[in-house]
Amino acid sequence: MRALEQSLPYWPFRTFNWGRWSNDRGTLNLIGEHTTRRAMAAVKFHEVMPLGAPLRVDDVGLDDTAFKLDMVHAGKYEFGPREEPVAAAADVVSVATHGMTNSHIDALCHAGHHGRSFNGSQFEDNVTKGEPARRFTVMEMQSLVTRAWLVDVPAQRGGSHLKPGTPVLPEDIAWLRGRAEPGDAIVIRTGRYATRVVRPDDPEAADDHGNWCGLHVDCIDLIAELDFAVVATDSSGDNFPSTTPECSVPIHILTEVYLGLPLVHHLQLEAIATRMRGAEMPTFMLVVAPLLVVGGTGSPVNPIAII
Repeated sequence: MRALEQSLPYWPFRTFNWGRWSNDRGTLNLIGEHTTRRAMAAVKFHEVMPLGAPLRVDDVGLDDTAFKLDMVHAGKYEFGPREEPVAAAADVVSVATHGMTNSHIDALCHAGHHGRSFNGSQFEDNVTKGEPARRFTVMEMQSLVTRAWLVDVPAQRGGSHLKPGTPVLPEDIAWLRGRAEPGDAIVIRTGRYATRVVRPDDPEAADDHGNWCGLHVDCIDLIAELDFAVVATDSSGDNFPSTTPECSVPIHILTEVYLGLPLVHHLQLEAIATRMRGAEMPTFMLVVAPLLVVGGTGSPVNPIAII
């Protein structure tokens, strides 16, 4: 199934995509002109839908650095003639790249396991606290255009949303076998935004790593088999509590460290799910353009769906 399969003495006991490509782009090597053409062919109605969630502070109040806007100027335009009646406003926005709230994409340097990053490189050689990352950064993923498959798990199960802590199972995505092609993206809705099921006064959400819907660890083999280039969800990607005793964040580790596959988190998928409900082919053109953050471990994003 893979160009190189090596066994590890510890979980996950194989290296998946290590050594498969000669560069640092991981599964983004599967994206190219052919995936762009396939994505364009998926467009039927020429409707454009943003998938990013509005930037805000942390849902459960644990991280007040998740988002901040400072209005640093509001008034007379400082660089014009003194008599000119022109006003201007300017602000400074600060966004924590990672977390449990804002839409973002992870670069491959975001996660490490047993001291290793993707392709077996040393994690500490790639990232050092206080310095920009040196390898596997967001600069390796400057633009992603591919066909995406929407998997609306609650709708498939006959509901509006999954209860927090309920994982997405392999059988929820198994219908993609024989349909998805290498380089496609999978976009998974758990219904996080269908209702405000995560609230500061909700005991189940008191810990932001306590009860979150994500992928069951057993989904990874199928994701690897189908050669998805990107996995996006409306939540954390990982299920909390973890679905394996081997790791607290197995989805991050298996995708970013061993598959070389970037994750996109916390998308707002309610509108596109409503629009595409009942579609025989729930596919669309997905465009993700991260900020060009030199040395960045990821970037806030507002992915665009063209259906």
